[in-house]
Amino acid sequence: MNEPELTASDDAVIQPSVFTCNSSWHPESALACGRCAAIICPGCLVHTPGGARCKPCANLKRPPMYVVGTSHYLRAAGVSLALAVPLGAIGAIFLPTGGIGFFGILIGFFVGSGIGSLFSRAITWATGAKRGVPMQLAAISGIVGLLLVRFALSGAEFGALRFDLVGPIAGFVAASVAWQQLR
Repeated sequence: MNEPELTASDDAVIQPSVFTCNSSWHPESALACGRCAAIICPGCLVHTPGGARCKPCANLKRPPMYVVGTSHYLRAAGVSLALAVPLGAIGAIFLPTGGIGFFGILIGFFVGSGIGSLFSRAITWATGAKRGVPMQLAAISGIVGLLLVRFALSGAEFGALRFDLVGPIAGFVAASVAWQQLR
């Protein structure tokens, strides 16, 4: 049988060209940026809708919903405070601290889910759909304020908190829902 012999030009086609990444501490690579053709290693590679890019060409910017200014902080804090006081007063009237029993657990889940959604939607509306950890913390601080107002207005003694199932469960569920919705 006659097998074709490989020439030097065929060998160059089979072997990929390997270069060193532009970052001096990265390994050799055969990848290149789709825009500027700079050599990039897998550690420097950024996947974009336009293909593989180096970090300068990827033009990485923080999404606008996570860019939060001072006015957004103040609006989120104001909305949280504006919701915490009246909802805490309503909670003190309709769900006073004390033993409601097992039914209190169910009430806590349903009320907490509604409160968390209300806080997250109000903060989203007031801040122009801003999200992130600062908005999450504003919602949780408002929920904690709501629980404190509820306890203060209910007139119960501090020892009665150990029998209260509605408040802690509703607060935990509300904080979880608000945290998730403002991610």
